[in-house]
Amino acid sequence: MNKSITTSTQKGVYVVYLFSENMDKVYLTLNQGVTEYVNNYKRAANEKLQENADNIRKMIGLDNKDIKRPISLGDGDLGKSYEAGSITTVEYDANNLSDDSILKEDLLSIMSYYESYVSSINTVDIDMERELSHSDIIKHIHKYIISKGYIFSPDSIKNFHLSLKTKPFVILAGISGTGKSKIVRLFAEAIGATTNNGRFKMISVKPDWNDSTELFGYKNINDEFIPGQLTEIIKEAAENNSMPYFVCIDEMNLARVEYYLSEYLSLIESRRVQGGKIVTDNIFNSNFINNEYGKSYIPENLYIVGTVNMDDTTFQFSRKVLDRANTIEFSEVDLNQLFLDSQEVDEVTGENVNNSFIKTNYLNINDIEEEYREYAVSINNNIVKINDILKKARKHFAYRVRDEIIFYMVENKKLELLNENTAFDCQIMQKILPAISGSEVIIKDVLVDLFNFCLGKEAVLSDINYL
Repeated sequence: MNKSITTSTQKGVYVVYLFSENMDKVYLTLNQGVTEYVNNYKRAANEKLQENADNIRKMIGLDNKDIKRPISLGDGDLGKSYEAGSITTVEYDANNLSDDSILKEDLLSIMSYYESYVSSINTVDIDMERELSHSDIIKHIHKYIISKGYIFSPDSIKNFHLSLKTKPFVILAGISGTGKSKIVRLFAEAIGATTNNGRFKMISVKPDWNDSTELFGYKNINDEFIPGQLTEIIKEAAENNSMPYFVCIDEMNLARVEYYLSEYLSLIESRRVQGGKIVTDNIFNSNFINNEYGKSYIPENLYIVGTVNMDDTTFQFSRKVLDRANTIEFSEVDLNQLFLDSQEVDEVTGENVNNSFIKTNYLNINDIEEEYREYAVSINNNIVKINDILKKARKHFAYRVRDEIIFYMVENKKLELLNENTAFDCQIMQKILPAISGSEVIIKDVLVDLFNFCLGKEAVLSDINYL
């Protein structure tokens, strides 16, 4: 297996020897992991496997008549799936195998096809980076999402991207049904991270989660470590850190986030550059486990997005959570727009985009380049004024929030994605307002002062108290 393609026999493309059910034939084959296809497509899995095998043959210039030789493994479901997923095959009589020299020659031939496939995948990555600007890739993402029938403005996609680039932990909040979890999945698919290749995972929170065992794992009664849902994808992402991986934690406030995600919230603050990569402290204490998971850390190419439905049945977020994320509100809906233009729903395929497109550039305020420091100072001047307003109600923030607002604004300045006022509005909405709550009179006064600051002049507001 080439680890940039797959690290598991359950998915991806790899070279494998397969025996027929009665052991009379053995096949050297470039094939596909079938488990994820079966899990995702059920009865249509074999059709999808065959379709993908045809596409791969075209990708690497193979003639179906010459290369797609029949493969017969038996009547079992798994065998039928491997038959469907076969890309190219060499058949041997198990009772009369060829000479070693021929076996080696055949293996090298199949390996060359595999290398062509890997090269084709990597070429897509290189072409995307060379030919498309950052803005062009954003346009591609927006077009992909629209083609799937979902309506999000270009600015909302840009804001989501900037938020992820600022810090790989984002919260999407709002009323149910606005497409919060869908935008995460479609954004990921647009840049090549799907459930099929294992680079997108949806985790649904359960109300009884009161610790991190479901996400990070635990030891059973036999002292064996059982990895959690998040630990598995962390391991894969660390082994393939050139490509982005996404985890959507759906309805994350059905349980208290501080209970089941506390380790992650602390680890994300330990990020540092080491060996040219952004790493964190190890997830597990060395005394706890000493197997392959023992040295796991949060890799730079893992992006976690939580979705939140704000209603009376869910838990509110603490300041610890809010300070560590951009909280984007999705509450606006346009029920008048019923059908999209036929050109807008034309099929758009996802593209493999390198992690550099979305990777965080700044961990420390001193990481900002000299040419953008004067701009950072001007942004900070406004941040200081806002913080002075918030101090009246003891709702002010500290260095973490200040730094991340500046990182967001500098990234936007460099990439020229959003109008500056729009970008700063987003940061007020996502980093400042979520932490302001309460029914005291001082809260109203703070909000009025903040409104006047944003407006640039003093507004005339009514003093009527609404019940």
